[in-house]
Amino acid sequence: MTTSKSLLMVSSSWESAPVSPWSQFGEDEWRLDIRTAGRRADQNRFSWAAAPPENALIGGDEHSRLIRSAKQFLWSMQIDPPNGRKRLAPTSIHAKAMVLRAIIGWMATDGLSRFADIDPPAVERLCVWLRNRETNRNDGRMRSGTFIGYMLAIKDLYRQRAKLDDAPVVDPLPLETTYEAAGHTRASKGTIPFIPDPIAIAILSESLRWVEDHGETIVLVENIRREARALGLSRGETRLGSRYVRRALRRAALACPLGQTLAGAYAVRAAAVHLVEACFILIAGFVGMRVSEILSIQVGAIEYRPIGETGLEQAYLVARLFKTVDDPAGRLERWVAPEPVVRAVEILELLSAPMREASGRTELFLVKNTQYGEIVPVTLMHIGWRINDFARHVGIPDHEGKPWPFSTHQFRKTFARFIARRDRTQLLGLADHFKHASVAMTARGYVGNDFDLHSLIDHEARAETASALDRLLTAKRLGGKMGERIIAGNARFHGRAGEQVRRDYIAFVLDETDLRIHACDYGWCVFQPETARCGGESAPDEARRTPAVCLTCSNMVVEARHRAYWQDRRARNAALLPNAIPMTAEVLNEAIGQCDGILAKIGDDGEQG
Repeated sequence: MTTSKSLLMVSSSWESAPVSPWSQFGEDEWRLDIRTAGRRADQNRFSWAAAPPENALIGGDEHSRLIRSAKQFLWSMQIDPPNGRKRLAPTSIHAKAMVLRAIIGWMATDGLSRFADIDPPAVERLCVWLRNRETNRNDGRMRSGTFIGYMLAIKDLYRQRAKLDDAPVVDPLPLETTYEAAGHTRASKGTIPFIPDPIAIAILSESLRWVEDHGETIVLVENIRREARALGLSRGETRLGSRYVRRALRRAALACPLGQTLAGAYAVRAAAVHLVEACFILIAGFVGMRVSEILSIQVGAIEYRPIGETGLEQAYLVARLFKTVDDPAGRLERWVAPEPVVRAVEILELLSAPMREASGRTELFLVKNTQYGEIVPVTLMHIGWRINDFARHVGIPDHEGKPWPFSTHQFRKTFARFIARRDRTQLLGLADHFKHASVAMTARGYVGNDFDLHSLIDHEARAETASALDRLLTAKRLGGKMGERIIAGNARFHGRAGEQVRRDYIAFVLDETDLRIHACDYGWCVFQPETARCGGESAPDEARRTPAVCLTCSNMVVEARHRAYWQDRRARNAALLPNAIPMTAEVLNEAIGQCDGILAKIGDDGEQG
């Protein structure tokens, strides 16, 4: 294994090491290789050329040495990070450089000329400065997540001290973690909220109406505007052919989704802009993609693939995944696309065609830069502002007396919550759809705390759930409504290849969710209160739990080990049938039919596989 000292010796000068194909670590201007969709051009550059603050207590040479040490630290984090940490990606280099530049500014005003001077008392002073620092948040306070970034930078400087010329020589946080130092708790961490159900339904319904009911009209009237403008300009009309445009629009007499006639160029352009926003909201709300993934969508993004041998096809939306991907350009991935999303992409292709033709670009989310007149991709900040503008324009109702402040990531979390609330067994599929590295990330980060209740479950219930899950996930035949759904989706857990996947999934269910499987003589209850026919709230209601009720319940699973119960139940009902009156016979025949149906589905032990 390469040591830290040898790494320093390998490079004759770390300053000449490339931070990107265009820049070196020693330079004051870094052009970083960041191609994540939605970032502004200035977010891919970083300048170290900053003078000391006016109230600095250190000299210019000392300030320059601090900047040099910060560059060396980032170099070490890219080529040889602390054990268990990944090398810094270009986006992380940019983010940490921003943090270090701010820390250096504070050090200059605090009189610290070296990182080696940072000790626990200095960290306390830094924390006071950070808490008093102005932010653009409504409450004026720094997010605890941002605070952690500063604490982590200080701690990492100490961890990398053997590889650096200047670093803290004593642990700056000896008695607490970076999270504790930042006061990072469930109450303070400021997670992105879910969109309240009434608000989510309102904005998605309105977006759907704009795209499906009025999309063609807005595209048509925008084409009329462009053609009339071109005609006016070709005939010498000044002011961008406005007279021809007004005449053509009056002749068309088309209305916008809010009912007003689109009689002027401004109204038509505004409607087209809002239609793009409606398309973004539909994709975010119905697919749950990240904003960078949505903004990377290019022409021809819809792809159809056959569904097995059914003769049917499923539409997929092709875009680029940037998070957790080493390639700066991202990796092409596919997301299942429902019909409204397919229509939204079609509308985007039509609306963006003129700008794509003029610029030679292939993205669907484009805008004309008002300052320079260039056609550029829409940025994350711009689309976030536009979503709120769309909500105001279409009259989305207030939440608790105030307009709801939408952000792009809220739609992703709301999508996940909707899926999980309807069916908790779909977490694995949701994690796959979200391109998450682990199912736990999906459950904890997106679905919510409902799944983090395992500490309240006793050991015996956990063991029974693990044993039952192991059998059910490998079964080839199961009865009951939940059993049929498990069979339809458990192929990935079969065989040697699926063994580790199965173990990981069972461990996740036990450790990260409140899902428990409850036994009875005639089957298993994969309990979910929202679908429990017995009305149980935290477990099956034993007073109302009967075979007849359970067979109509979405939580019910029957496997071959329960065969004896159903055979015995059938035999007992069949024995009573010859002497039964017609009304009783009808009930007995229904029970026998239920038994026959279950026995046919579960087979015998040899058929389970």
